[in-house]
Amino acid sequence: MLASLGGRETQLALDETREVSYLRQVSAMVQMTYGIGPSWERVEPVLVDLTSAMPGPMGRSRRLQVRDASGRIVADATDAPPGREPPPVRRLLSLRYQGEVVGSLFGTMPALTPDQLIQLDSAPVAMTGPLPIDPQTNMNRALLGGAGLGAFAALLVGAIFMHPLTTGVSALRAGAQRIAAGELGARVKPSGFAELAELAGSFNQLAESLDRQEEARRRLVADIAHDLRTPLTVISGTVEAMLDGIYDPNDHVHLRSVRDEAGRLARMVNDLRALSLADAGQMRLDLVVVPASSVIEDACDRFATRAADCAVALEPSITPGLPNVRIDPVRFAQVLGNLIENALRFTPSGGTIMLGAHLMVRADAQGALGVAMSV
Repeated sequence: MLASLGGRETQLALDETREVSYLRQVSAMVQMTYGIGPSWERVEPVLVDLTSAMPGPMGRSRRLQVRDASGRIVADATDAPPGREPPPVRRLLSLRYQGEVVGSLFGTMPALTPDQLIQLDSAPVAMTGPLPIDPQTNMNRALLGGAGLGAFAALLVGAIFMHPLTTGVSALRAGAQRIAAGELGARVKPSGFAELAELAGSFNQLAESLDRQEEARRRLVADIAHDLRTPLTVISGTVEAMLDGIYDPNDHVHLRSVRDEAGRLARMVNDLRALSLADAGQMRLDLVVVPASSVIEDACDRFATRAADCAVALEPSITPGLPNVRIDPVRFAQVLGNLIENALRFTPSGGTIMLGAHLMVRADAQGALGVAMSV
């Protein structure tokens, strides 16, 4: 029994201390809020927060009310459940602004006696510390703080991992823009994640391929310009000589030279046309079966005059008994003619060009026989 009474007295003392501290804080907050205007306009939201910050003692509902100097209620807040009658209030403290009483604070403070309230009302009230918070509010704040800390950590880790990714993607985008602008020497340094580094390597391979193709295109244009210049120079020089009376316009030798150079130009134009079709994947082949030996013999007959003009011997070298071949005669003659033209260009006078055809074994699974032709 004595232990029970002692415990109850201790609890009452704790409730009294708790209520005194709470009342001081409420009074200070209300007076400070009023002083902002000065006005009672912002006081009620403050009361709502204060009533929810700390429940009443022993599970009772708490209610706070502010009345101005004329007794008019200017703010009223309670944590009582909806539909339940709010608990009655009593006058607690005077509210002062610049030394004058501007209103009164009413509320439910069962733990405080009238003498205690009179003593509190006569003492100046100031903000002396934070409001006492119940354990549930502390837990909620801890959970919110932990969630905020977790979100911040997630953002930090995400930023750490995203930095190399965004840096690598930006480098790839910059490299693509440089290549699109014609700077085919642009390269990207592989870095970051393995997938990103692999992508950068593939990008560099593509850039190198484009660079090689562009270099080949430049060489091709230069070679074409050089090859076109020679027959054009011969034709132009011969015609001017005829116009100037140096050559006889009826001289068949010079007319034949003009005809041959015009034929070279025509072949070059056809080669360019064929090259453009092949590059676009639109070249059409008309395949027929012809004797392999006839391909070499026709080429020798076609270039016999040209070889004689260059003082070069053009001789066939055909293995007996060659089978027939399935080719496009026009396209194949074009390819073989280009090889012979190059050979005539680089073979010195008195030399010999061999046009060969012989059997060969294909390097495939079946090991089928084929015909190899060479110049």
